Amino acid sequence: MLTILTKTNVQETIKSAIASVERLDELVEIQSDENAISISNKILYVSGDIITSSLDWHDTEPPYIIPRIPFSEMNLLAMVFYKLGNHQKAFEFISEENELYNHLLIATHLQFGYEISEDMCAFAKSNLGDSRPKGERSVKAESSHNHCIILQYRNSTTPQDVNALKGLYAEAIASATNDEHRLFTIKHFVNLLIDNNMLSEAEKILRISSPKAISEEAKNAMTTQLATVLMAQLKLPYDTSVLNEIQELQLASIAFYEDKELKVNAGLVYVDASEIANYQEDFITSKNYITKAILYFKEADIPEFLGEAGLRKATLLYTWSKNGSPQYYKPAINAFQDTLKVFKRDTHPQKFADIHHNLALIYSEIPVSPEEKPIWTAFCASSFKEVLAFYTKEEYPYEYAMASHNYATALMNFPEAKLHNNLDKAFGLFEDALSVRSEKEYPFERALTLLNQLELYWLMHNEDEKAEKEKYHQMLEKATSITTIVEDENIIEQANQHLNQLKNLKTILN
Repeated sequence: MLTILTKTNVQETIKSAIASVERLDELVEIQSDENAISISNKILYVSGDIITSSLDWHDTEPPYIIPRIPFSEMNLLAMVFYKLGNHQKAFEFISEENELYNHLLIATHLQFGYEISEDMCAFAKSNLGDSRPKGERSVKAESSHNHCIILQYRNSTTPQDVNALKGLYAEAIASATNDEHRLFTIKHFVNLLIDNNMLSEAEKILRISSPKAISEEAKNAMTTQLATVLMAQLKLPYDTSVLNEIQELQLASIAFYEDKELKVNAGLVYVDASEIANYQEDFITSKNYITKAILYFKEADIPEFLGEAGLRKATLLYTWSKNGSPQYYKPAINAFQDTLKVFKRDTHPQKFADIHHNLALIYSEIPVSPEEKPIWTAFCASSFKEVLAFYTKEEYPYEYAMASHNYATALMNFPEAKLHNNLDKAFGLFEDALSVRSEKEYPFERALTLLNQLELYWLMHNEDEKAEKEKYHQMLEKATSITTIVEDENIIEQANQHLNQLKNLKTILN
């Protein structure tokens, strides 16, 4: 819904323009009392002979600021359809000679990820000069903001110079005509910092800027971003006071969005709030939050958001199942399988592989009867094959090594196969993992793989005495190497246990 707010004598002209398009009055209301505006509506202001647009703090349209434009019925209708999200219809009311046409063209290209041409960039920069006769400072400020937005969000194969863009943002922030516009530019500057992992700088800017917020929308934007930045900086062991601060910020943001009836925005915060509640070991609250997010995304019919929330729920259930609640294994399987309806092999191949990796781990861990075990191991092997089909050694060496390691570990607990030897297959997969997990690059991961491979050695049979002695020397070498590549006391203790067992074995072999 859109509100046109006006106290001028053009109200009848506005009504006539809206009435000229069939049923448009069902989506647009005309008000002269600002207090009567619905809390969730977008707003166009008509004052005298000028149309201005409210800032979009909720990321429902591109962050490109459409400047003040002359009032006319055609300009008004173009802006109405733009604000309603019908970009194609907006262009029916204005010609290419109209300056508004170029602004809407750039905004539309940003919205849909189309390429921004050099001509568009030149148009956005054309107002950066200092010789504007009227509204000079406002035009320059808007142009500075828009220039940054184009460089940051445009679809381009040329990497953006982050430091150069930071400099441009500093100029845009300094030239802002009021605190509301300044904070709107800061909001997107912070997005740039987050995207480039400059989190401490982003946090500092938000803490300095937040007290200057005037509107509730601006305050909420700062609140939501601060929660995101603090969450991105979390490290084990989690600081309880930081978790509590993030939770407080998230709940304030959720309350704001729900009050504005912006349920999708609230759902996105619910997803993060679920994770924080999980870190706080408040599992019931965590589940309730993610369930609420899923409900909102279902209502809005946004499959990707629904899939992401479903992934979070599935991961949550899997975490519970591994930590003393095995009854959640099957619900976790169902939740992961539901996400495969969204993240398919042909549309989201990496997500598809990651989901199958989680499923493979669950299939290998779920407690079942001996009679059922062959079925679950077959599911496990099938899912691991999907993972390794995507995460190849050449393109994704780290993920390939992790999947190979996990598959090998799972195979150690498989029932005996009729057509091949599961233990031999596991040994080969461990070797594949070790070929990537070098002592220099991944010492910790290599130590873990070596420990699991040592466990496998004890399970494998020897063809003859020569093979037995050869295996003994391999095990001795690998167990000894573990003690030299990591400093983790637990890992070293496990390696020493193997060395003591090998010492006893040597006595028998001799």
